[in-house]
Amino acid sequence: MTSNSVQNDKAAAEKAARLELAKSKLLDGSITALSIDACIFTENGNRIDEGIFKHLEQFKEGDFRLVFTEVSLSEVHAHIKKEAEEAKNKLVSSLRSVGKHWSFADSKENIVDKLIGTDSPKDIASKKVANFVRRCGAEIIEATGTVDLKVLLKRYFDTQPPFENSAEKKSEFPDAIAMLSLDGWAEKNATSVIFVTKDKGCKRYCAESKFIYSLDSLSDALSLIQERDNHCIQLCRAIETKIAEGVYSDLDQRIAGIVGDNIWRIDWEVDASAAYYFDEELNDIELVNASFDCVDGKPSLRAVDYCKDVLVVQSTIEVEIDATCDFSFAVKDGIDHDMVNIGSASVTSRDTVKLDILLTFENPNDDLPDLSEIELVPERRSIDFGCVEPDYGDEDPSSEYY
Repeated sequence: MTSNSVQNDKAAAEKAARLELAKSKLLDGSITALSIDACIFTENGNRIDEGIFKHLEQFKEGDFRLVFTEVSLSEVHAHIKKEAEEAKNKLVSSLRSVGKHWSFADSKENIVDKLIGTDSPKDIASKKVANFVRRCGAEIIEATGTVDLKVLLKRYFDTQPPFENSAEKKSEFPDAIAMLSLDGWAEKNATSVIFVTKDKGCKRYCAESKFIYSLDSLSDALSLIQERDNHCIQLCRAIETKIAEGVYSDLDQRIAGIVGDNIWRIDWEVDASAAYYFDEELNDIELVNASFDCVDGKPSLRAVDYCKDVLVVQSTIEVEIDATCDFSFAVKDGIDHDMVNIGSASVTSRDTVKLDILLTFENPNDDLPDLSEIELVPERRSIDFGCVEPDYGDEDPSSEYY
């Protein structure tokens, strides 16, 4: 067994142990709150108005509490602001490019304002975060009054979690403030909290905390919370059997239609290598096939929301795609140190990736629950294009022209 296999097995065992511990604390009533690290928002593209984050709205009416530290929400705000600013800059740049060939009936500035409004990126981020907190009925834990500065500094100088013994140590102050804030809130409210994070330092902190239990996955956390009512699990198993038996005869077709229509909502990243510097632009993605990622012939459904006789489950599907990407290649001039273009290529790759979907069933207690909605979860995924190089066709790249 290789060292990587040993490490993977160890990580899987630790994850399973954390999951089982959190489950036991949920079922005995010790855990009554959920919190989410900023890194989980980043992983899901900071799309707080849709997908898995939309189902956090279930906490507004329930007795289970959703809490965010001031630090985590500030990080989410900063990321949304940055992404909004980058998106606007790309729009302005595109209009400048179009303006070289086409004349506008209005100024570029007015066109931009008409398309996206006049709010600044900061205002956009503030409104999104405020609306998200309101819709979910979330509580915000302020650092003031919950963080002991002496404890914070001691953890820093003693390199205690979440601080790591690395050059990045100073950048971990926000994590430390967030963890101490959450710990202080939990102790004050005499409860324990599930904290969803993939940050190693934060997980180490949780392992030493009396009040905080870490999980890697938000869907795992929501599933465990729903497990307080074992009925949800029974409903999922029954629907899994119905799907495997072909009761929902048009389900694969419906899923393929939804994925095909929303394929660009996935945050696709190009994974490629080359012997030269290159820029890439993903040009086209076509769906070839979509099917459930089954175990023993059945899909795996995880309940993430159950309210007013409506059950929302998350499941993983395997999607086969044909993707086309345009690459432009360059080398550095040894004299002027300028980048010199040496050609381009359009590369098509067939790849298989796993995506998550949300299925909404109405009247799940009936013999045939009504599948009312299918939604693709926006996530970040990569497409493997392998090793790429310029496409010279029949031309000689060593000729004087090149």
